[in-house]
Amino acid sequence: MAEIARIQWVSPGPREVDEELVVGGDGSARLLVRTSRDGSPAIGTWRTDTDPDERAELAGVQREIDLRHPALDPVAALAERVAARARQQPVAVATFYAAAVTGIGIGLQAVGAGEAAAEFQLDPGSVVVHVEDQDGTESRWYPAGPLEAGFVSSDPAVFGGVGTPAQVPPGTYGTIAVSCPELDDPATQPTVGAIAVEVTGRLRGALDEDEPYRRFVVRTAAVPFRG
Repeated sequence: MAEIARIQWVSPGPREVDEELVVGGDGSARLLVRTSRDGSPAIGTWRTDTDPDERAELAGVQREIDLRHPALDPVAALAERVAARARQQPVAVATFYAAAVTGIGIGLQAVGAGEAAAEFQLDPGSVVVHVEDQDGTESRWYPAGPLEAGFVSSDPAVFGGVGTPAQVPPGTYGTIAVSCPELDDPATQPTVGAIAVEVTGRLRGALDEDEPYRRFVVRTAAVPFRG
């Protein structure tokens, strides 16, 4: 895809952000989300179309917007609108969820959406479990044990993700077991109201064939914990 514009929204940690909008000469616009601006635990590529007026205004724009210093000009506002439209049409997306299952433990789930599987790998030693007390206040976090295997479906089918690229097909999901010994302690469990899982990895976007793997960070929504 021959591009005519590229706008990237970035911010360093601790609230890291990395989103990129690429507009092609054919009128298509693709949004690549590695670490979302709104905290959504979804990574991958979305698409929409632009009209001639939008392409004329965006043509030639190569821009990085540092969200610590938000831009309010017309070009940035237009890019925001196009990106918002793109989010309605997934191309290759994975959304992450935490699962806390009585008697089994914690799982990290990835759900595929779009036209193809998002391609990504997790960093095995990067998983963190965030803990909320019974009143909903986050009180602590624990580093989880290294991930030992990739995503597996209930079939079971192996989707990869640890050591090999994950490819979770649209409309399906896979689960990875997360080891967190602190939450196996019966003395700790009554104080835990909910848990969320954070993980880093590398995503290969669906912008073009030569798209490199680049870092992403996701944190799931909190789910009730029952030890």
